[in-house]
Amino acid sequence: MKDINKRINLCNKIYPYLSGFSSDLLFWAAINTIFLITVKQLSASQVSLLTAISSFSAILAQNIILKIIKKIGNVKSVRLGLILLFIAAIIITSGNSFTIIAIGEVLYHISLLFKGMDCVILKRNLKYLKQEDSFIEIQSKSSIIYAVSTMVISFIAGFIFNINNYLPMILCCTICFINIIVSSFLYEPELQEESTQVNNNNKSFKWTEVIFLIILLYGLLYSTLETAQENGKIFIQYTLQNFMNVNKTAIYLSIIISLSRISRVLSNMFFSKIYRKLKNKFIIVLNASLIASIAFLIIGSLFSSNIIGIIIMSLGFCLLLWARDPIQNVLKNELLNNCNKETQQTAILKFNLSSKIARCIWATLVSLILLKVDMFYIMVILLIFTVVYLGGVIKLYKLLNYNME
Repeated sequence: MKDINKRINLCNKIYPYLSGFSSDLLFWAAINTIFLITVKQLSASQVSLLTAISSFSAILAQNIILKIIKKIGNVKSVRLGLILLFIAAIIITSGNSFTIIAIGEVLYHISLLFKGMDCVILKRNLKYLKQEDSFIEIQSKSSIIYAVSTMVISFIAGFIFNINNYLPMILCCTICFINIIVSSFLYEPELQEESTQVNNNNKSFKWTEVIFLIILLYGLLYSTLETAQENGKIFIQYTLQNFMNVNKTAIYLSIIISLSRISRVLSNMFFSKIYRKLKNKFIIVLNASLIASIAFLIIGSLFSSNIIGIIIMSLGFCLLLWARDPIQNVLKNELLNNCNKETQQTAILKFNLSSKIARCIWATLVSLILLKVDMFYIMVILLIFTVVYLGGVIKLYKLLNYNME
């Protein structure tokens, strides 16, 4: 018993670091576009096609991935995910054709689905120790580590890239390899009640109203936020260019992005304290923050030749990053709280896939709409949808409160 507790406590201690440094391909996220276009000589349309191919491949492979996860368990699934992430980084770095790089991108997206089982390990370990309330705190620490890492990398990635175009990716591969080694400390005890449920592993996943709403709202909220973040940066750039030259635009845009990274770090630092006070109400606050952030981007753009407008848009962009990680952490926690242990793997897989599916839909819609209208109307459409989401969020809040009574 003591040995099991020690292994669980060690696993829980390394979790924030392992999860934080493996949430994405560090360095790659900062230089992916410039690396593919400048170094690999791909066109902008090919870069967009890579994202579409890899996302749809992960969606199509979900049933096979789930069967593998159930077969090998959570710990081995995370290790497999980290190995695939390492292989993906090597292929992307060394590949010299669109096809080879596409294979690397597909492995990259699939690896994150396997790696996503790490939160299931954490939840079960905390349940074993009767410390389930610590999930949000530990998950938040993981988000802080990731946010700080990406913030620091965003400051130095360009400089490192200028030293050697491949140096950021070499560092990326190195971090991936270290993560594989660290994953040897992962541990998940086999609970007695689970040993009697071995034959129930293939039990069909039950879509309760709460689970359906959590997965649906995560897919909608998170994908909309990502779409607003991606296009919001371009929106701010276009607005700056109305009264600044290219060099000043680049400087101001880099300052705004840096401030947004700081906002993300601060959000994760205070997240657990705010969540303990607001509990389920925090979901409504996050939706309201998303509405306000896009509204600020739209309002600021109306002052197209005024620094006041840029300040307002900057506040909106920072607010987007402030809400990003809490949306994921709150809804992930509620999902695992409302799932049986034997269905947690399926639930988390569908949870992660929901945002990918919605993101693909948004990317396609935005591309088509931009052929007819400018970015302002994209932001208006996003704002309308976030207001509509509020109805579902309020309903989820009421259901969660009803279940607690």
